[in-house]
Amino acid sequence: MAAIIDGAALARELAAEIAAEAAALAGAGVRPGLATVLVGEDYGARVYRRQIERTASELGLAYRDVTLPAAASAAEVMAAMRALAEDPAIHGVLPLRPMPPALPEADVLEAIAPAKDVDCLHPANVGRLMLGRPVLPPATPAACFELLERHLAAGGQDPRAWLQGREVVIIGRSNIVGKPAYLLALQRNATPTTVHSYTWRAGHLAAHTRRADVLIVAMGRPEFVTAEMVKPGAIVIDVGINSVPVTDAEGRPALDDRGRPRRRTVGDVAFDDVRRVAGAITPVPGGVGALTTVLLARNVVRACAAA
Repeated sequence: MAAIIDGAALARELAAEIAAEAAALAGAGVRPGLATVLVGEDYGARVYRRQIERTASELGLAYRDVTLPAAASAAEVMAAMRALAEDPAIHGVLPLRPMPPALPEADVLEAIAPAKDVDCLHPANVGRLMLGRPVLPPATPAACFELLERHLAAGGQDPRAWLQGREVVIIGRSNIVGKPAYLLALQRNATPTTVHSYTWRAGHLAAHTRRADVLIVAMGRPEFVTAEMVKPGAIVIDVGINSVPVTDAEGRPALDDRGRPRRRTVGDVAFDDVRRVAGAITPVPGGVGALTTVLLARNVVRACAAA
């Protein structure tokens, strides 16, 4: 039975360290400041915004919410981005996605001041990541490797030595998780492979995943990865967050006290099934997602210290 990698516990541990660093900066007269830019009413983006606000408050960061209507023009959004780029009280700027389809997302991301880009979204910082140059790492992929390396260290392994040459297979090629996770693996001298929907359609997905020493899953399909797709003893990092209906023993929707369909949160990995064969696994919730906003806050503190 796989060990559970507890992201919530690590988040609490790192939060204490980050809060102390933020307090030291505030004591020196500079309070780290983070701003999010939300355009429209996307549910996922609003949930993430609330999580960021709560984390910022708990860690002693100044937080500013810039919310614009879905009908906001590109000029209005760009004006808000420029104002944040020029504001000395703001050290980190995060545009929340998805944005309304009519907005030129690439232009919005390029409007982030590179020194305030705390999720590695600006093309210049993506280029630095590609070249292995110093950069504030994207929070979600960084959370994957933070959990992996802390787990290895807790087991008496040297994480960097252990990862050298290891097969790291990443399911998903998004700009947010899949691609940067590939680069972070490569920086650690691992042997990364990216697989995606076309790999699956070609019938080759499981052939790749079954050879992975580390399997990072970020594909957005609930409980897609099953035990037969996983190498025995592999470390499985589940990035997915999906809401699915709860059903009873006969497959009928389960209802709450008000007669509404009940739902539960699951990852992209069939947790109970995969746990039978994996060596270690992150849960959902309580895994990667629990750590992401804390690492985002750490990037804000680092950006403030470097300003």
